[in-house]
Amino acid sequence: MLPSRRIMLLKNLTAILFFLTSFLFVGGQDIHLRVLDKESGAPVTEASIVLESIASGRQTSGGITDSQGQLTMKMDERSVVHISCIGYSTLSAELSPGFEGVFYLEADPFQLEQVVVTATRTEKALKDVPVLTNLISSRHIESGGYDNITGILETELPGLEFQRHGTSMDVEMQGLGGRNILFLVDGERLAGETRGNVDYHRLNSMDIGRIEVVRGASSALYGSQAMGAVVNIISKERREKVFADLSMKYSSFHMRDFTEQEKKAENGAFYRKLDLPNLNLDATAGFNWKGLRSKTNLSFRSLDAYRLYNRDSVVKEFQSPDTTVYEELDTDPVEIEGHASMSIAQNLRYTISKALYLEAYGGYYKRHKYDYYQIDKMHAYFDDWNYGFRAGWSPGETGSLQFSLHSDTYNKYEYREALGLADLDYRNSYVNPKVVGNFRLGKKQELVAGLEYLYESLLTDMFVYGELISKRASSTVAFFQDELSLGSHVTISAGMRLGRHTAFGPYLTPKVSAMFKWAPLTFRLNYAAGYRSPSLKELYMNWNHLDMFMIMGNRELQPESNNYYSFSVEFTRGRLNASLNSYMNLFRDKIEGRWEDDQTIYRYTNVSESSLSGADFQFRFRLANPLFLKAAYAYVNDANRKDGVRLSSVSPHSANMQLEYRFRRPNYQLNAKLSCRYIGAKDFLTSNNLEIDGEEVEAWYPVHYDAYSVWRLALDHRIRRGINLVLGVENLFGYSAPIVTFNSSISPGRSWFLQLRLGLNHLWNSTH
Repeated sequence: MLPSRRIMLLKNLTAILFFLTSFLFVGGQDIHLRVLDKESGAPVTEASIVLESIASGRQTSGGITDSQGQLTMKMDERSVVHISCIGYSTLSAELSPGFEGVFYLEADPFQLEQVVVTATRTEKALKDVPVLTNLISSRHIESGGYDNITGILETELPGLEFQRHGTSMDVEMQGLGGRNILFLVDGERLAGETRGNVDYHRLNSMDIGRIEVVRGASSALYGSQAMGAVVNIISKERREKVFADLSMKYSSFHMRDFTEQEKKAENGAFYRKLDLPNLNLDATAGFNWKGLRSKTNLSFRSLDAYRLYNRDSVVKEFQSPDTTVYEELDTDPVEIEGHASMSIAQNLRYTISKALYLEAYGGYYKRHKYDYYQIDKMHAYFDDWNYGFRAGWSPGETGSLQFSLHSDTYNKYEYREALGLADLDYRNSYVNPKVVGNFRLGKKQELVAGLEYLYESLLTDMFVYGELISKRASSTVAFFQDELSLGSHVTISAGMRLGRHTAFGPYLTPKVSAMFKWAPLTFRLNYAAGYRSPSLKELYMNWNHLDMFMIMGNRELQPESNNYYSFSVEFTRGRLNASLNSYMNLFRDKIEGRWEDDQTIYRYTNVSESSLSGADFQFRFRLANPLFLKAAYAYVNDANRKDGVRLSSVSPHSANMQLEYRFRRPNYQLNAKLSCRYIGAKDFLTSNNLEIDGEEVEAWYPVHYDAYSVWRLALDHRIRRGINLVLGVENLFGYSAPIVTFNSSISPGRSWFLQLRLGLNHLWNSTH
């Protein structure tokens, strides 16, 4: 009996051990996934696959499909798999360890299923947003070989134009400038402005996940400055366990200013800085491990300086008095500065549980701007420090709460080259804590509410000549938005922002939106009030502009406000998506500069009333599987006129076109893009002083600029996994402006570029 008992005991122990160890094996089993196009059955390459633990809510693993649409990865526990790829609808499903199977993705060529957040401050598919939103994906940016935000936006959005003013860039959209267009990075404001424009060189295109552009007033959700549009640049979210990318872009020289012999002479350092290579170097690395996510970005950029020359002379035909002035050809060049910059950014996020996460980030940026003026042995230098914290709590499907604190400090200096010292002459700082809650009230209602405090300080010598003086302002606000779905066809949204500014007291900005779907049509009707408090410079400035004139602030300024109305209709069926949007923007107390005392003083003042109106038309058409056509047209009408002639220098007509060809094989993809940006003719009045009978009088004359177009070609080669080579030509037909002015093209002509991106983790995985 004893031996039999021992045998039974051994059998039982063996069974128990087998049972226990089976869990160990299950916990580490592989899953084998294949992702295919639902329509064609072709493999979907570079689809992002993320595993999220059902128990903890943490991301446990992630990866990218190979050239066959396949991916093998470890699964420790029952999880939800999220499969996404640009051009396809996202798919989610619950899986168990050991799963093997095929998933079919539905094509979404117009990205209507892509989730966006800017228009409503909630996550919604693009097709369900009640405010018409433009979306630019990371795949589009990468395949186009873009290296700056200005080129991306100009190519994609009609009616948007970046113009040179002095030594910096001004943005114009729907007839409005930088003071009325709010740029955000991951929903946060940027410090440091010139005429309302941020330093666009700060915006690193290599780490852009997508760009969301909401046209029209959005002050109810985003506050001051969001009167004309909001541009939200959203960083990439990396899902791989370990990732590392390298990128290099080289462009041909705009102009060789100096010989090698001059660069070796006494002032050789000065000459070399003006002939820097057009070179971008970027690196990204990070990991996802047990709920901890890290991402580090490092970037170096340089750009050569160049000169532009007039080919035509200016003729001024004054109307009253009837006088024509023929100016000699101006042979002095317009000098475009060169740049050298560096930036580093770090982001850390820790998912504590399914309901709670913590995030911290910080970054540093610096830029030298090299001009042609040699005598003073100085140049402009800029740097920026930013950091922030976020905490998110999502107790369930009924809502979420996010707390954030963002700080940004932007500095401007005069850099003394001989000593290597920088003298501070400008410091702008933002501190912006806020709490935002999203709450679902049943299945058909969603509420967004938040509290926000914005503190701004500005230290500059523009308030008192020769002295660094600091000014401060702050505002405290509460905002909410309630969205109600009436069935599957009608959505109504209403919200408001109630704030108090330290200098101007309380203000209120409401908004109302309605969306009606009647397949294949979607109608959107919007009203929004906008608000912008005068900037610290507009209030207190007292600055001598190169001994030419004074720029004066005005302490009697009142906040400007606007009422924005828009109506749009969108059509989507099969291979065609088209939209038509019309709008009217009515301003009150708009802040503008006015000349005084024979144009010796430029003073900010409120204009009682002004208006803008216009229309945008966009369509996207899939001609055939390899061909995709996209085009857009924008018209803007500025009612500010004199004797029936426009005073605005913004072109009333503009258009964009892009033809894309796609060719795919298992280990090779080609994406060819031919783009065109058209700027229509400009006719407007401007003034100048004339001497008549010994007296200076202000006289007006018409200005005309011909229409022009700038073409671009980019050939994107994706070789295996992890190698992306883009070859292209900027300004394909070599257009240059015949007369170089503040609102003309500053392109030096045709240039060539080569961009190489390496996904080191993908290359490693494909060879092991």
